Amino acid sequence: MTPVDRAVFVAAYSRLVADVWAEPAREQALDRDPRAFLAGYGLTLPDEVEVRVVRDVADADPDLEVQVESWQSAPSTGTFLLYVPSLLPVAEAELAEDELDSVVAGLDSSCACCCPCCCT
Repeated sequence: MTPVDRAVFVAAYSRLVADVWAEPAREQALDRDPRAFLAGYGLTLPDEVEVRVVRDVADADPDLEVQVESWQSAPSTGTFLLYVPSLLPVAEAELAEDELDSVVAGLDSSCACCCPCCCT
């Protein structure tokens, strides 16, 4: 895969994931026909390649390199795994105690030692 081909794929994949996260209708379209959905982003595969959507965070590796490799190897393996990590709603997200400490009252304790960066 050339650097240009990789950049085109990464840009299309990034738009696809952002759109699925932003619009429930797009998520439904992805479920109905993943191949057509990919084509809408300029990502086409040979007819003999099976497209599988992987969403469960436990089963999906959000590493972009894994996604690029799946795209690149799909014609030879016969399967393209489209990783679409789920977007955990903020209201349901849990922060660790140290993460909570860093956002209490909107202050970041790592930056509390100096005033100029936040007061100028």
